[in-house]
Amino acid sequence: MTSISPEVNDDTPPSADSGDVESNTEVAPPSAVDTKESDVSDGYNSFLDFVAKEDAAKAKDAEAVDGEDKHVMDVEEAVVESTSDEDKSTPKPFDFEAATQKPTFFTDERGNLKIINFVVRRPCTIFWLIIVLCVALSFLLNILVFRQAENGNPFTVPENEFDLNDIRSIQYDSLRLAKDEVQGARKAAGKDGQPTLKQSELGDIAYWVFEGESPSGLFGSAEAIDGMKDAYDIFMEDPGFKDYCQLDYRTPLPDNTTERECTPPLTPLLMYYASEWDDEKVAAVIEELKDPENVELFNSLALCVIQGAYCDLVPDISTEDQIWAAMLGKNISDITSTWDMKGELVNNFTQVTELASYLVQVDLFKGLVDFGYDKNFSSENQISQFSRGIVFWGAPLEDRKEGVSQDEEEDKNKSENEKRKEYIKKQYLDEMNDQSKTTTHRLINTYYFMTAIIGDVILSIVTQDSMLAIFSFVFVFIWIRVNTQSWFLAFVGLFEIFFSIPVAWFIFTVVFQIKYFATLNSLAIFIVAAIGADDIFIFMDAYKQSQYHAELLGDFETRMSWVYRRTGTAMAITSATTCAAFLCTLITPLTSIQSFGIFAAFVIFFDYVLVMSLFCTAVVIYHNRFEDRARCGCCCPCGVQNPSVTERARILLEENGDEIAKRDRVSEFFRNKVATFVQVPLHRLVMGVLFLT
Repeated sequence: MTSISPEVNDDTPPSADSGDVESNTEVAPPSAVDTKESDVSDGYNSFLDFVAKEDAAKAKDAEAVDGEDKHVMDVEEAVVESTSDEDKSTPKPFDFEAATQKPTFFTDERGNLKIINFVVRRPCTIFWLIIVLCVALSFLLNILVFRQAENGNPFTVPENEFDLNDIRSIQYDSLRLAKDEVQGARKAAGKDGQPTLKQSELGDIAYWVFEGESPSGLFGSAEAIDGMKDAYDIFMEDPGFKDYCQLDYRTPLPDNTTERECTPPLTPLLMYYASEWDDEKVAAVIEELKDPENVELFNSLALCVIQGAYCDLVPDISTEDQIWAAMLGKNISDITSTWDMKGELVNNFTQVTELASYLVQVDLFKGLVDFGYDKNFSSENQISQFSRGIVFWGAPLEDRKEGVSQDEEEDKNKSENEKRKEYIKKQYLDEMNDQSKTTTHRLINTYYFMTAIIGDVILSIVTQDSMLAIFSFVFVFIWIRVNTQSWFLAFVGLFEIFFSIPVAWFIFTVVFQIKYFATLNSLAIFIVAAIGADDIFIFMDAYKQSQYHAELLGDFETRMSWVYRRTGTAMAITSATTCAAFLCTLITPLTSIQSFGIFAAFVIFFDYVLVMSLFCTAVVIYHNRFEDRARCGCCCPCGVQNPSVTERARILLEENGDEIAKRDRVSEFFRNKVATFVQVPLHRLVMGVLFLT
């Protein structure tokens, strides 16, 4: 047995000489303990076994690392001593070769984006490829959309703007489709051997809308009524209008007359300017219609008594009621027969308005008056703040003989439509515009719509607005030039902003086949001008900041990968949220708003794509050829710079340490002026108060 001294130092546990402790050592029971041999108790032996095992493990590890640890400590002490006398502000060069990682599908062994590596190595090829692609898509847009547009107008004419889910919209569309089908069937089956009479069909309409500016409404004063008639007199007083209007073939020709007259316009002014007006007869009719029971009775009998239709549906009525209904119907027919707009304004025009307010309750005659008054007009409210009217234009302009093929008929219709449009623009358009000016009439506002010229009018408005956009683009161009300090980057930035419109238009119309292109879509040019310039500023700010990070200046690929990641994520988030905001317009039932939202989202998306591709490539070219070449920003290829701007920035940063050699004035202003101002609590309080007020 091993002899162990009974005196044990508590602070220093005993250590085994060999590292191994016999596991089969016999321990005598307490009764047989030999004190002369200095045996210990069982508990003490257990403690010694545990300590021996721990010491053995530590000794084994110490043998392996003792010499190495001593060497490392000596090296660290030497490094500390050697650097204590050096300038701590001077950074050590970054070890670019050691910064490696496992390559992936998108990145190389240094973590750089492979696509950026390709851009840095072949910037001119990619730059001109993107330019050619944008120009090619614009050329295809011109061929596939602009040249095939009706009357050269690529915008969809807003003939009807309504809620797609409204029952009235569905009814209107059903009626329109049914009319088109019936007209097509008639043309296919009814033209054999039957010529089309001159101006017997509807070729176009001129739609007038009037708004009252006085509490008495549009029909409360002679001045307002005369003002509305001025709009119709533009056509009715022109002798040449007869060659283009829709002729009235329903009314028999008077004796000794061979020329038909124009169809009267659909307007309530027909009754206010009736050729004859019988005050007594009108007063008698009004008195009869004041009784609601009389109105109800007349509505139930009128079709049978006056028209001779649906008499089997009429209940048994007395002869007296039949005579009364017939007389009342005759009196109303006599009154309405002189509504031709050929007389002077009726002196008692308030009586005319009163008669109209009761006729809207009579089913058989309400169609003569209901169209020209607003929905609140009634016998209890004889004031109408709105009115409308239609002037009818005829087609064909010459008798159309039978046997004409469909292609020939379409060519003739197109020729006649163009002739009608040119005549209207030359003869009437200026006067129509004068009527629509707010200064023309004191008590009314006038608006017009006409299918023949609406395309030209809308295109003219869009052209004028586009001219106003020139100022916006000039300002954006100048500010891009100031921010980038390069004419080359300013021109490329303006190019990508501008060409995001035709590229998005091509994808919108040709690829996705969205045929409805609203005139409201033209406003997207203002949106992309602001967002596109903002994206350029973000990209350039990141590029400028990268020259102050030593770890990015080992090569230009590393620097541009950092810029691409930093700006791409930020711009992707802002562009995505903006696109999502515009796509929310899909919840509206208005087609033009939906079209605008989708198109604006496309424009913003392709602006982002062009910034991250075309402008990124332009920055590489700018870095290689133009940067720091001249104060004004060189705009011609002067050859690749050697050493590069990135290499010079790295050397400058190593020489100056934390002293930044150059800073852009905008960052300097916000860093030293704005930040210092905002840090003052009183200033923040004042700004908060001003913001809340």
